[in-house]
Amino acid sequence: MSPSERSDHLDRARRIDDLVAALGAEVDAGLDDGAIAALDPGTARRLVSTAARCWVAAAEEGAEPPDGRDTTPTDAVALATAALRSHDLNPFDLALWFSRSATEPLGGSTP
Repeated sequence: MSPSERSDHLDRARRIDDLVAALGAEVDAGLDDGAIAALDPGTARRLVSTAARCWVAAAEEGAEPPDGRDTTPTDAVALATAALRSHDLNPFDLALWFSRSATEPLGGSTP
């Protein structure tokens, strides 16, 4: 990677970081004042899809998983359930993925 490409990647990473911070603050405020209820459901779907792609890429680079400070157990299970249902998967399918070795990359073949 050339120095120019490296600089472009760092600039984009900083912009994404800034956008995520601003979005997080807006979502928190919207949850507090009820504005989230007015969002088109497609907006949340696109946000989850974007976050999922970002997470998988980050995890493949060694990112630590979210912890209890990032989401509530209810939020985590509701999101996992929605994701499983959206792909016609069931808890058994999840158990197969869950039991994978921590050293196997996320983007690898299915178990």
